[in-house]
Amino acid sequence: MELYIKAGIYALVLLAIVVLCILAREEELPDGIDDTGISGAVYRAAGFIYTRFIRRKRTLEVSRIKNDLSTLTPTNKGEEQAAEYYIKKIGLSIIVIAAGCIMAIFIALSSNKEQILDSSTGLSRSDYGGATTSQSLVAVDDQGQEIGTYNITVDARKYTDEELTSLQAELASKMEKIILSNNKSLDEVHSDLNLVSSVEGYPFKIQWTTDQYKVLGFTGKVKNEEVPDAGITVNLKAKYTAQDLTFEQKFSVCVYPKILTDKQARDAYMNELIEGENKSSETSTYQTLPDSFDDQNITWKKEIQDSSSLLMIMVLIIGVLLYYIKDEQLKTSIKDREEEMIRDYSQIISKLVLYLGAGMTLRSIFEKLCVDYEQNLKAGMPKRYAYEEIRVMVNELRAGESEARAYEMFGLRCRSQPYTRLVNLLTQNLRKGNSSLLMLLKQEAAKASEERLNIARKAGEKVTTKLLAPMMMMLGIVMIIIMYPAFTSF
Repeated sequence: MELYIKAGIYALVLLAIVVLCILAREEELPDGIDDTGISGAVYRAAGFIYTRFIRRKRTLEVSRIKNDLSTLTPTNKGEEQAAEYYIKKIGLSIIVIAAGCIMAIFIALSSNKEQILDSSTGLSRSDYGGATTSQSLVAVDDQGQEIGTYNITVDARKYTDEELTSLQAELASKMEKIILSNNKSLDEVHSDLNLVSSVEGYPFKIQWTTDQYKVLGFTGKVKNEEVPDAGITVNLKAKYTAQDLTFEQKFSVCVYPKILTDKQARDAYMNELIEGENKSSETSTYQTLPDSFDDQNITWKKEIQDSSSLLMIMVLIIGVLLYYIKDEQLKTSIKDREEEMIRDYSQIISKLVLYLGAGMTLRSIFEKLCVDYEQNLKAGMPKRYAYEEIRVMVNELRAGESEARAYEMFGLRCRSQPYTRLVNLLTQNLRKGNSSLLMLLKQEAAKASEERLNIARKAGEKVTTKLLAPMMMMLGIVMIIIMYPAFTSF
């Protein structure tokens, strides 16, 4: 009865959705929503809820949603966007609730079908060796009153003793064929046996024992290196266990030496000859070697150890690696050049501001920078990329190149954004005669100083990262030094 009540409640909810769809059949939908079929009816019901309840009573929330939608998709149809947003959202909720009601009704009605169990048959067990299951059952007395709900464990079906005896006899008749593996019969065993621990379709666990473990192991491994040609008889026993019963089966196995291929037999014979020569000459200064084999004379020579192929492969690998390493080195050099030029940029701008404020022309300033740099080179100072480019620019000016062209080529060669800014300032000054060049250069000098600080900060962070590994190693060493005496004291 309780399940019928639940099913009725679910049906009422579903009926309310249907009534809502009927009431909203005249509702108009935005252009972006399909108004045909069942989905159209659901969306009209959603529009009915939106216009009657949400838009009227939640104006602040609708206004916020409208602003957000307009920000994402700028348009003059903010109201229509908000309506479409809410209708789709509400419609999806209605569809989910309706589908849930339908499924809940079917589940409630199907669960209401009482399954009266016969106590003599009870619950069905899984097949032999299957999984254990459990079911929740309700006990009811003659008056229909529930006594209680109980969780009953249902074990898999077990065999009777007669069934186990029959299955063991059946398996025993097949076992010899199963364990033979690549051997022809147990009377002539040359290779490993297949001593299985279980056989599909039978409930037995099988354990093997032998009375000659040095010849035949319990896993079936045959050790016949020292077995004489006449062979050795091994008593093999299989112990079958299932439920509470145990069965035994005995086998007589004759193990013979391994059957050798022609090459294996030849190598074994040659090793015997070598061992014989070794024993016969063990008191001599030199170990003698066999001089004949199968009526043929033997000439002995040292095996050639040719490592040229390995060397060639290594050379090829190294050559390919060097090819790519060179590219990486070039990239690193370009990066180092750029970093060095940026570091020198602040100094160059400062000198331009200083000399320009003293009344020197741009051309004379670069001339002086070039001369000072050449004197530093003679004094043993290292080359600097930025000053090398200034040197090239000054040489172009001395050769008759125009200042504008020389400055532009200087900027192209530097391949750095700060120098591009500097060249733009210099060329604008040449074209327009900018009287505020000194002020602009001072601003550029301040910016260059800030960029230099940023570069120094990044370099410090890189150094900190590189020091992390040594610091971890030192921490490990310190921990070992501290913990070792503690461990050794026990």
